[in-house]
Amino acid sequence: IDGRLVYVDFFNVAFPLYQKEYYSWPDMVLYYNNEKVTFILDYPELRDCGEVNFRRYILNDKKFRTNYSKWNRAVADFKKFQKIINTKLVAELSRPGLDRLFGDWRKKYLRFWVIGQLPELANWGGEEILKKELKKKIPAADFNWVFEKLSAPEYLSFYQKAELELLKLRSINDPKTLGNKLASYQATHFWILNNYHHPRMLSKEYFKKELKNYSPEAAWKKIEELENWSRKVQREKKEIIKKFKLDKNIAKISERLAFCIWWQDARKFYIFLANHQINIFLKRYAREYGMSKNDLADYSYSELLSLIKNNKKLTSRQLRDRRVGLVAYYTKSSNAQKYFSGNQVKKFIAPYLEIKINKSIKEIKGLVVSGGENIRAKVKILTSPKEASKLKKGEILVAAMTSPDYITAIKKASAIITDEGGMTCHAAIVSRELKIPCIVATKI
Repeated sequence: IDGRLVYVDFFNVAFPLYQKEYYSWPDMVLYYNNEKVTFILDYPELRDCGEVNFRRYILNDKKFRTNYSKWNRAVADFKKFQKIINTKLVAELSRPGLDRLFGDWRKKYLRFWVIGQLPELANWGGEEILKKELKKKIPAADFNWVFEKLSAPEYLSFYQKAELELLKLRSINDPKTLGNKLASYQATHFWILNNYHHPRMLSKEYFKKELKNYSPEAAWKKIEELENWSRKVQREKKEIIKKFKLDKNIAKISERLAFCIWWQDARKFYIFLANHQINIFLKRYAREYGMSKNDLADYSYSELLSLIKNNKKLTSRQLRDRRVGLVAYYTKSSNAQKYFSGNQVKKFIAPYLEIKINKSIKEIKGLVVSGGENIRAKVKILTSPKEASKLKKGEILVAAMTSPDYITAIKKASAIITDEGGMTCHAAIVSRELKIPCIVATKI
């Protein structure tokens, strides 16, 4: 995905902290090159680690409740910074005050990530557990749609919630009242299209324009759909469980997996707010050290701390090497993260990036994560969400994977195909929300 190191590295730094509380992630390589980030893992090991986490911390009722309570406390602690961290206040703080604020903030944000990684890793295992159990009970012809329906989240995603709140303003006719409501909405949602590459602040005019895309009739139809979403999903699941006589164990696995898929998605609202806040800190520290914010975005978490505490800057040569390539390598056995960059990265990373394709292949297959009508349309391959304008309405979006910043392209697409992913990935979640077909994990 498109990404800058400083925004992604909090996720990396949380791996060793995660192992202190939960069953570890597998060995993992992060490759950073030309402002793109690739995470490389062994899929069987990822699923095995996920399965241990799902069984220990998600299926166990007491531990599940405890961990979700920890998550809610972490979010509450993190949200306290929402009103404090703004460009004006951070710009005016004394240097000691700035360092204290950043120190408090980063500790809370790392705590958020430690708990927040649980549903993501557990989902890889929960998906496999549910798949194995369903294959014992469900005919092959029905498997895909049953698997899709049972793993569907029962709660609105953060995008759906944001859309519902916005659409409810469509009925306001008084311009002044609408303006005030839109200003309030903008203040609490301006970061929702952020990403791991660069934050952006959506204006009140942006949301006003989005609202005008809906006629009053279309707005109320969508509101009704979203307000009935949970009941509809729950009803469909009950019908499937009854039709195929599925036992309580399968019902519980599917319910917990669906919840964790929702939980993983819900994190994005706060991650993108955090990236906005990181951006504010970078602006101030760039000013303090006479640097460009662009250079600071290529610092790792530990390098940023070293700059703040010891005035240790990366050299121009180190920054050039960083842009050629950087690897962060997490090892489960040592529970440690190592970083290296420059020319040695090319040799290290080459075997991981080599893709062998049988060019005589006539049919590409993957995992169906959202069913629907058969689609015949032009394919458009996008290598970055920045290319969204290349995709015309009704075309099929093909990408290595999708991330939230692909949403502009996804809304125009008639279907989605991705190289990577599973039933719990971003493309799967969004395609089901939009009711368009989606195939992931084609490997090509």
